[in-house]
Amino acid sequence: KHGSVVEGGEADICTLGKVLRCDHCEDAEVILKTLLSSGCTLDSNGNAMIETTGVRNGSCIKAVLSDDGEVYVPVTSSQSHDTSHKDEDVATNNDAEGGKKVYEYIQSRIRSGGVGSADSTFTASESDASNIAACKVWRNEMSGSAVAGFQLAMRSGPFCEEPVRGVMVVLEAVEIAAKAASPKQNLSSVSGGMVVAALCSGIRCALLSRPARLVERQLRLTLHSSFTGLGPLHAVLSRRRGKVLTDTMVDGTDLISITAMLPQAESFHLAPELLKESSGEVTAPELVFSHWEILDEDPFWIPTSLEEREDFGEILMSGDSSTGIKNNALKYIRMVRDRKGLLSDSKKIVVAAEKQRTLARKK
Repeated sequence: KHGSVVEGGEADICTLGKVLRCDHCEDAEVILKTLLSSGCTLDSNGNAMIETTGVRNGSCIKAVLSDDGEVYVPVTSSQSHDTSHKDEDVATNNDAEGGKKVYEYIQSRIRSGGVGSADSTFTASESDASNIAACKVWRNEMSGSAVAGFQLAMRSGPFCEEPVRGVMVVLEAVEIAAKAASPKQNLSSVSGGMVVAALCSGIRCALLSRPARLVERQLRLTLHSSFTGLGPLHAVLSRRRGKVLTDTMVDGTDLISITAMLPQAESFHLAPELLKESSGEVTAPELVFSHWEILDEDPFWIPTSLEEREDFGEILMSGDSSTGIKNNALKYIRMVRDRKGLLSDSKKIVVAAEKQRTLARKK
């Protein structure tokens, strides 16, 4: 926030500098200054989007010339087996070869450079008319839309459409398609809304491809209880994933002052349950926001071994989804998505619903 390294964070910043291939990766202050100078935007939740040296000096911003105005897309392994192409696809081989050369060149520049590295230089041979025009289009028309797409992706994450925290997006290269007949006039055919939607969907898909966790609010709970109410109190707190911090005697009374941490999602209807379970031996709790804490549970964990399938169950119709048993992260995601009216997999699906029910219904 103030442009200085927080005490105790030097090792994390040096590790980040090594990953991003920054120069002087042993000095945390230099790495932080390099990241701040390379940043496009930084929000209040700790999310940032930065540009590599190749994007900042224009060496990794290229114009792809083709007749159909499309960039080269590498063929995946599943698509490589499909060889039943028609004769008209042969006419696009020249465009694909040109786009492939640009793609391979940018890949080599990304491998050789990094954030704040001195290796990425913009030579005169690379500065032809189409690439210069592509740099102007990116800086004048598309960079602002890219920042808007990043902010939109950070404002609503892929899990619950809630804000995202602690994510860094690195722009390594930009390819802009142009018609081969008149490259300068057709570079700006992509609108700003298309850039926003493309970058937003790309960031959301990238977040789902890596292990992600939920961040939940923690409330500080303060109440008084007698000795007879301690048993029901601890039972209720353990069911709601609460953690008792301190329990001290109040001078001159037989009451115990208890301070605990409780997730906000588990704090609903807490006071009636405490009074009911303890028969009035516990006072009404006082809840105050304390901090944010990461819920270290994988919401997409799937039982694989025989013991795990026996304990947590399995879905026979779709084995690639979790049952949600004893998975608080998935339970919270389903609750939030149901409350917001989003698509959720928590609904019960009846298998063979057309069959006649033969079980007796006892009254």
